[in-house]
Amino acid sequence: MKAKTSDQLAHSRPLDVHKWSDYPEVNLWVNKLWKVYLDSEYPEATTAGKRPKASAKQQFKVLLLDLYIAWLEDPELLIGVSLTKSSYKPNSRYSALHISYVIVGIIHYLNSIDLIGLHKGSEATQRTTRIWPSKKLLEHFKASEITSFIINIHKDKEVIILNKSQPDEQGGFKKTAKPIEYKDEDYDQIPRMRHEVKKYNELLRTSFIDIGDLGKPVVEQEYWDRRQRRMVTRKVYISHHNKFVRRVFYRGDWKLGGRLHGGFWQQIKEKRKNILINDHRSVELDFSGLHINLAYALEGLKPLQGDPYSVDLLFDTTPQQQREWMKGLSLMLINAKEEKKAMQAFRSAQPTGSEAKSFNNKQVKQLIEAFTEKHQKISKYFCSDYGVVFMNIDGAITAKVIKHFTDLKEPILSVHDSYICREGVKDNLIKVMNEAITETLGGYVIGIKANKELEDIASRTVEGVIELSAMKDLWLNRPKDTERCTEYENRWEQHKEWLHMVERPLYINL
Repeated sequence: MKAKTSDQLAHSRPLDVHKWSDYPEVNLWVNKLWKVYLDSEYPEATTAGKRPKASAKQQFKVLLLDLYIAWLEDPELLIGVSLTKSSYKPNSRYSALHISYVIVGIIHYLNSIDLIGLHKGSEATQRTTRIWPSKKLLEHFKASEITSFIINIHKDKEVIILNKSQPDEQGGFKKTAKPIEYKDEDYDQIPRMRHEVKKYNELLRTSFIDIGDLGKPVVEQEYWDRRQRRMVTRKVYISHHNKFVRRVFYRGDWKLGGRLHGGFWQQIKEKRKNILINDHRSVELDFSGLHINLAYALEGLKPLQGDPYSVDLLFDTTPQQQREWMKGLSLMLINAKEEKKAMQAFRSAQPTGSEAKSFNNKQVKQLIEAFTEKHQKISKYFCSDYGVVFMNIDGAITAKVIKHFTDLKEPILSVHDSYICREGVKDNLIKVMNEAITETLGGYVIGIKANKELEDIASRTVEGVIELSAMKDLWLNRPKDTERCTEYENRWEQHKEWLHMVERPLYINL
């Protein structure tokens, strides 16, 4: 089998050990492949003795389904797997399907019979082993009529995560997240939170969330790669399998963090405004300067007046550009433990070749001093590691907003402290956001802004009759979020067909 290049090996995602389906056609397909290729190597045990909680066939099923979904999304996408025993903890709450070290033996066997390709990882390259379907397995994939809609995340996958790692100065994670074990008795809110997030995930699963002008449902997005210390491009898949969310707490503390993480909408920026929810245009509503306002609220001060990121012009640039610097810097000042870390985070977040990328400490210090002067009354929260505390507050606010609309079966997409909704839900969402803030902060009010204006068609009518000239202008100058390409229309039709064919109960009793 032809060796993969470094770029090909880099185009991968981790194995999802919770891919599952109980649909009869899926089980028939898995059983057929098992009988042809693995039945003789893994005969069913007939004698007494200790056995793994998940049989070899079940573990093969997880592996096969994840390889299949990856291929459906992107034929070039590889799967990263660990070959170390310590990576598989079948008794962990984070392994609902009890995937054990048995799966590593299956991986090696599938490679030995030329059903999958394998490139072994190493510590030197800081890269796990990569696997991909061989030509032999691809023939089975191409012949299959199984759609991605009937393969899902297992219903018992844990959605409440207690992480050992912590956010960095930019709000991301310093290291690969390391969930730690806990008991539900450790925090009395866990059962309630789990029920709410599972119910929300079920709503997302059955909702169609896509982007209308995307022929191929993928968005290329730049991000800062800490290992390579440079901006790199990744592909974000706009798919049925990239909507699962979980609520994550940090540093092993139920009072730190608690935000909802997951969903492709959190990974894209420019294209986010073009998201369609069940084929309706959407709008994103954002609390204005939320963490800055939280600091004012905690100090018992009045809400901010004016733009929290606007200060006198310090450099030969536009006010808009300086405001963007200030907005990014404010997040880093709140998340950082010390000023030096905030400076480093600010520079690393700037695009390669930009003016701010080459700022020295003195120049970044000018921005910090101007911002601190403007917000002198809350300066104690800067470079004091308060970010995780504020994240706990905005996580609680988001939970209230999401629960309200989930109970109404209305999907709202969260991007931490902002929310995406169908355009017709905008006014109700603003009302609920205000209620959640005032309830959490004892009457405090924070301004809300939208990411775009939505024009009412009534403004183009005269006595209820639409003017043709106005409609022509609307059509020629229509925004991207009103476009529907043929490929999108096909995905929408497939989703509706799938919803019609679903007759069995949903994941959980809602």
